[in-house]
Amino acid sequence: MTNEIDEIVRTALSRSCDKIIFRRELPPNQKVIPRFIIYDVYDPPESINVFNYKLRVTGLVENKVEIQYVDLLMKAPCVDLVADFHCVTGWSVLNVTWRGVPTNYLMNMVKPRGDYVMAIGIDGYTTNLPLSALLEETTIIAYAMNGKILPREHGFPLRLVVPSRYGWKSAKYLSELVVMDSNEPGYWESLGYHDNGDPWLEERFSEGGLTAMRRRVRVVR
Repeated sequence: MTNEIDEIVRTALSRSCDKIIFRRELPPNQKVIPRFIIYDVYDPPESINVFNYKLRVTGLVENKVEIQYVDLLMKAPCVDLVADFHCVTGWSVLNVTWRGVPTNYLMNMVKPRGDYVMAIGIDGYTTNLPLSALLEETTIIAYAMNGKILPREHGFPLRLVVPSRYGWKSAKYLSELVVMDSNEPGYWESLGYHDNGDPWLEERFSEGGLTAMRRRVRVVR
């Protein structure tokens, strides 16, 4: 099985993909740093069988979709996205290269009937987004980062990447996108983070402010 997945990874990383560059000025009150600071709310998944791993798109959709991880790597359209990553805590890493599947491709498949989406990780993490954020051409489901398969600490096997929002909206260990007809808060939003999270508008916290801090710094890469 190891040889089989190695060949799949080599093929996925050598495919010809569309290229997208998302570049804007540094958002207010952000400091550029050379490497990510890794945060986790829950313990990352220990062991994942990628041949059984699936991404689901459910909720208020015309067509529910369940796609095997291997099919996302081998059969779905792919893009190489170069974008800066902005953390709500005030740091930014510039020119990160992600490879993955455009979320608007998945939305076109399912035909959503709601205006909001909840992203769910296999670790239990949740974060909410307007459907419009999933329709942006720069939002992808990433399976690779900087030329290598997505590292565990960055969300292997799949990570939602939303460059137009602060980093907490880019849910790691992604397993499901649920389309909803009304907005519901995810993990950080229920603790006082902003529903939308636009870095250029400094939408860090809701009007009530942060009510609790439950973040763990795990490792620096």
